[in-house]
Amino acid sequence: MGRFWFGGAAVYCLAASIVWFISLVSPEGAGVAVVLAVPVVLTALPVLLGPQRIVVWGCTGLLAGFVLIGAASVGLTYVPALIMLVIGARQMTRAAG
Repeated sequence: MGRFWFGGAAVYCLAASIVWFISLVSPEGAGVAVVLAVPVVLTALPVLLGPQRIVVWGCTGLLAGFVLIGAASVGLTYVPALIMLVIGARQMTRAAG
């Protein structure tokens, strides 16, 4: 059941990053794509590598850091993806334990 949440988080991050990229590429340049790729990669790893506890919780923690550091600009956009990762991680932990 956790894979559903991980996939949802990855799709959400991809869509949000595309929207941010379109709006920021003119004023900031193409380098903004590197920053916007971080949440996409962090949410795609649990989908690609499978539901491994260390990967899921590590990506969740790193995404939480990204949200906090980027809170003044684009960070808060990724809070729903962070919530989806936490829900998926909790369901994965309950199923294993």
